[in-house]
Amino acid sequence: MIDPNCIKQFIGILGCMTKLGKSCILRITTTDLYFIVRESQTISASPLIWCALDEGHFFSEFGMEGLSTVDNEIYLEFVAENVARTLSALKVSGTAKSVKIKLTKKLSSPCLTFEIDLPSGTNHSRLVVHDIPVHLVPRRLWNDYLEPEAMDPDISVHMPQLRLMKSIVERMKNLANMATIHVTSEGLLTLTVETEAVSVTSHFDNLHVEKKSIGKEEEASVTIELKRLSNFLGHEQLNPQKVVCDVLQSKLMHLNFLSDSYTLQYFLPGINDQ
Repeated sequence: MIDPNCIKQFIGILGCMTKLGKSCILRITTTDLYFIVRESQTISASPLIWCALDEGHFFSEFGMEGLSTVDNEIYLEFVAENVARTLSALKVSGTAKSVKIKLTKKLSSPCLTFEIDLPSGTNHSRLVVHDIPVHLVPRRLWNDYLEPEAMDPDISVHMPQLRLMKSIVERMKNLANMATIHVTSEGLLTLTVETEAVSVTSHFDNLHVEKKSIGKEEEASVTIELKRLSNFLGHEQLNPQKVVCDVLQSKLMHLNFLSDSYTLQYFLPGINDQ
């Protein structure tokens, strides 16, 4: 990568992955990079985050050779905390001339090697190298990381300004652990917390309705964990062109960051009332 904006955006996306999961899968194909975070490490675990990056946008040079001509892909797994040092170096190197990412073989394990080319006080460059240990995912496990099936939500609306939403969610976290998201076909979104002592609701109206499923109700709601929603909303610096909120009655809140260069999906399962 040589474009400063691409480097900054890549840092933001990688940081989002590492803060929302303990480990992350990196899938590399000839056209895209995918970051995948699941609910847990169990085989049946559902996806929590699915992010696809356009190789042509981010990288000025890109070359990969997969497992075979038929299975021309690579799946890697890395531990989130191992990426923290590299992210710090990348953030400090806001003036980096280039960032090169390579899959290398070290003595202890395979690694994702980041070579960060920094300008120095003279005409020379300074090369900073970081190795992130990775685990190669065998072919027999690739199907565990398939792209989530397209969902058929009851209602989809464009999210309000993320920074505003984040500040409201932060205040609501002081009152309760859970909140109910309610959306209508008229473009109204409400966020409600209820306790024995208080009930608080924030209203966002005149939102663009992306989709309403035919034959379904005019409204839908789901109860979700506020901490997890807050963690995700903290990444508004990714600057998506729009964020679509899909609600599947009582079951799921699905947030979709959409951009020309990447898509990022976040799945928040509903919490059943006890």
